[in-house]
Amino acid sequence: MTSVFRILPLLLLACGFASGAWAQTGVIHGAVRDDGGIPLPGVNVTLAGTTRGTATDAEGRYRLTRLPPGTYTVAASAVGFRREERRVSLAPGDTLTVDFTLHEVVLRSGEVVVTATRRGQLASTVPASLTTLTPRELDVRNVVALDDALRFVPGVQVQGNQVNVRGSSGFAYNTGSRVLLLLDGVPLLSPDTDGMPFDALPFARIERVEVLKGPGSALYGSGALGGVVNVITKPYPDAPETSVRLFGGIYEPVRYAVWRAQWDGASKARPFGGAAFSHARRFGEKLGMWVNLAYRADAGYLHFGKLWLFQGYAKVGWRPRPTLRLEVLGGMLARKKDNFLFWNGGRDALNPGNLSLNPDASPAGTNDAFNNQFSLLPSFTHLVSPTLFYTLKARLFAVLIRPIDDRTGRIKPVSDGTLGFRYGGEAQFNWQPRTGRNLTFGVSADANATRSSFFVTNDGDEIGGQPEGAVFAQWEHAATDHLRLVAGLRFDGYRIDAAETVTRLSPKLSAAWTLGRRLTVRAAFGQGFRVPSLAERFTDNRDFVPIVRNLTLHPETSTSVETGLRALFPLASTTGAQLDLALFWNAYENLIEPKFIADRRAFQFVNLTRARIRGLEASVDAGLADERVRVRLGYTFLDAEDLTEHLPLPFRPRHLFLASFDARVAGPVEAGLDFRFASRPERVDSDFTRFVPDADRLVDTRVLDLRLGVRRGGLHAALLIKNALEYYYLERPAYLAPPRHFILRLQADL
Repeated sequence: MTSVFRILPLLLLACGFASGAWAQTGVIHGAVRDDGGIPLPGVNVTLAGTTRGTATDAEGRYRLTRLPPGTYTVAASAVGFRREERRVSLAPGDTLTVDFTLHEVVLRSGEVVVTATRRGQLASTVPASLTTLTPRELDVRNVVALDDALRFVPGVQVQGNQVNVRGSSGFAYNTGSRVLLLLDGVPLLSPDTDGMPFDALPFARIERVEVLKGPGSALYGSGALGGVVNVITKPYPDAPETSVRLFGGIYEPVRYAVWRAQWDGASKARPFGGAAFSHARRFGEKLGMWVNLAYRADAGYLHFGKLWLFQGYAKVGWRPRPTLRLEVLGGMLARKKDNFLFWNGGRDALNPGNLSLNPDASPAGTNDAFNNQFSLLPSFTHLVSPTLFYTLKARLFAVLIRPIDDRTGRIKPVSDGTLGFRYGGEAQFNWQPRTGRNLTFGVSADANATRSSFFVTNDGDEIGGQPEGAVFAQWEHAATDHLRLVAGLRFDGYRIDAAETVTRLSPKLSAAWTLGRRLTVRAAFGQGFRVPSLAERFTDNRDFVPIVRNLTLHPETSTSVETGLRALFPLASTTGAQLDLALFWNAYENLIEPKFIADRRAFQFVNLTRARIRGLEASVDAGLADERVRVRLGYTFLDAEDLTEHLPLPFRPRHLFLASFDARVAGPVEAGLDFRFASRPERVDSDFTRFVPDADRLVDTRVLDLRLGVRRGGLHAALLIKNALEYYYLERPAYLAPPRHFILRLQADL
């Protein structure tokens, strides 16, 4: 274990030889137009195999300066257009003009993604199931938190505060996520619970959200048991950009008299709203920045469900030389929230309940807290040569949770709450010895220090740790013009509170075979794992739900096999459809679930289950009527079995279905709808249901959202109706999902 932590400084020292610069440099510039001669702004122009790139300006022009002499592949790509490349040789002092004409193609065949291989790659050639959400998809749905976005990804189900990818997670009361969250490729999980900080993201400056389905531990380590969500921020624009968004809405009064009788607020329209501001600009060729501020207030549709939130993010990038880039991304969040945990029964669904274990205590179904979250993510990239570059990244994510006194409303001291830090860093090297061959390798080290009044370690104190280190490598090989092979391996070591060291070897193998320009067949094998979170291992508290610690928990593991295809079908000269089909088989060992321990009259997290999940997933993305109409469909079938008890795995729906429709109705008017369906889990089996009334009363999810908007220049106004059919359902046990609510949204892009 010690040797793992010593590798990082040695590798950093080994890169000192590359600190020099070329004496004479050159320039590549040009223009990008469509096949009608119209300039295309916002096109990504990159030098393949390097970190150098830019975007075209409002007149379709680009310029890459101070380039070392050499041979380059200049690539131009944009969503909705075929990617084009030019091979050029740049002599010392040369200025080359390289123009591009891009032709519209079927949907997103030219889209570049990074999550599947830790480097930029065409989405159509990725040998894994990966879905991308674009800024427009986030914009039209008024997404203000990550869970709002993930509900519209095929194969993904959000259960309250937990993300479930193809049945990997079930429901575990937010004590540990089996899906890893990345922000610009850096892990961003809560230090105490390993939960996803849904609110702590700069949504006005998000370029895209990539969702990798299946184990990702071979590249990203613990937490990627079932998948990876990578939130990627926007680059710095050549021209200043300013955006202001205002939104407000109401939750409808509830329909049922029995609920209104239990809480006066149920008979009233409950308001919510917020505002967001963002500004981005460049200061010459060397310096760029953006800032994103957001505010939200929500009266809540549940009793004790209020929310107040302020969030700020900023990113600064400095390029002192063409071969060097330094970026610092930082953020903070302050949130006051009434955490509604579980209801008082099906006939009193809007009020928090209590556990019958301690009927004289204050309601355990609510937990009010004031949270502060801080993140600091610096990164440094050095282009050593046109075929080699390395990136150094550091990360710090801190959480401060202070309970709020129910009687006085005052915030309690941190000694009654939680203070946690997750920090670390990594070095990643990318080498392209020749076209079609890429080696990615690196080292990573992290630690987690948390003090919580809820935790008791094996030493009897309140400190948690889990330092970790890893080495990883991945080789990509284009065996032919049509066949791409990928092999990866990662070794992780974790020390759990000085009592135990856990090591894990995570391999991956995959292949993608391209048949012509419109069909790619893929196959993949991979393994994943997740070390128990501090909350699962060390929680020992009876203030709310009685829980006792378990120091003997073992890591969860997964093995996945998948085969699939992507196909593009032209429907007209400029429109078409994209089909993605996948068959998958996943095996899980030592899944961690809460179990009631009768002799201790409390819950405990234990390694309970061996499981197998197999199924199929199909999605279609089609553009019709010259792209005036977009249709997206997604269906996932899950056969999830608990191999320990030979029963269906709890909390997994057998069927998931998504349908989205967007249309430009007339002139600036646009309309759309989203429909989500999830079948009722075949099995709702939890000791929690023994103490909370009607906690097993889950039903099918049938949710229809409608939207109508007007765009004129940089102004956008929209009316959204969420849960338009006023359907009452539960995303997780004993927690009613939002009823019908209306949102009015105004945005100005300046």
